[in-house]
Amino acid sequence: MSKQAKQKLPNERHPGDDQGSRTRPERLLKWVGGITAVLSLIFGLHQMIRLVSDVRERQRQITELYKVGKLQQGNADYSTAWASFEQAMKSAEPGGQLAKLTGQLGDERIKLREAQEDLAMDWLRNIRTSGDQTFSDIVDQLVPVLDQGIVSASGTRQADLLAHVGWANFLRWRDGHRELNPEQQYRQALTIDPANPYAHSHLGHWQFLQRENIAAAKEHFLAAMATGRAQDYVRKIHLAALKNLGSDGDGEFLAVVNDMRKNNETIDAQTRADLYSIYYFACSNRYDAERFAKLLAAVPAAEQVATFRALFYGKHDSDFDQWKRPGWDACLATLLEAAGQREEALQIWQP
Repeated sequence: MSKQAKQKLPNERHPGDDQGSRTRPERLLKWVGGITAVLSLIFGLHQMIRLVSDVRERQRQITELYKVGKLQQGNADYSTAWASFEQAMKSAEPGGQLAKLTGQLGDERIKLREAQEDLAMDWLRNIRTSGDQTFSDIVDQLVPVLDQGIVSASGTRQADLLAHVGWANFLRWRDGHRELNPEQQYRQALTIDPANPYAHSHLGHWQFLQRENIAAAKEHFLAAMATGRAQDYVRKIHLAALKNLGSDGDGEFLAVVNDMRKNNETIDAQTRADLYSIYYFACSNRYDAERFAKLLAAVPAAEQVATFRALFYGKHDSDFDQWKRPGWDACLATLLEAAGQREEALQIWQP
């Protein structure tokens, strides 16, 4: 074939041309794909950084609300503390994927839930109402949190929660819900933790109130004190239970306060006032020989002298209005006579 015949005709395609024409679009697509992958990676990293930042911000908010709630609880501002923990729980809820992977906010929720349970128990132990508010108005928002805790807890923690649910039911009972019987929760708690001080003291209080088995009630308070846990609270509930007995509880009320004095336990102003009321009707302005004899049978006269002086003289001298001073001087003189300390008694009796 001639050289002219071998030359490529205008419409003739060379095999190499087809390969070259395909290579350019493929390269363009590869570049586009590469750029898209890089952009996706950058976007993903941005989202991850934003996610981490959001989680850290939530954790900061949760930590701050937790600390604020604890501070409010320490100041006995229970309703405000409850609101702080509720807000913290809401902040911990939308954890997202990172939180699910790390488990960090899950741990925060567990910590917050336990803090809320502790607050609920603390609130129940120191519950106060105001205005038209009833115990049930407060209790009804606390019990669901305690019930949830009972399901997930075990051992002593579970028994503590049960004992407080029982106390919540007692408060509802006081509001008129007489179908409730808190004894069930108290005994269930003791089945789990036989030494539980809350269950023992609450059950003893219930038995005193029902006047079912006073001897057993006393044993429950002894068992509660023997644990060494929550002793101030056990004393508080014991004294409240004895006050519910009226004058029948005067002797043991005095015995408990006398033990507290000997053990250097804190005796608050309300307890001192309650004890003075007992003395007022027994040996102060109006002498009642029968009542006074019951007090002497409960605690030796010499120990009563020591307790009376510790609670109503010295640093506590200004706790009572001075117009009452002759009354408690007369009571002290009567106690001194009963203790055989007649000369000291005479000095007080003399003007």
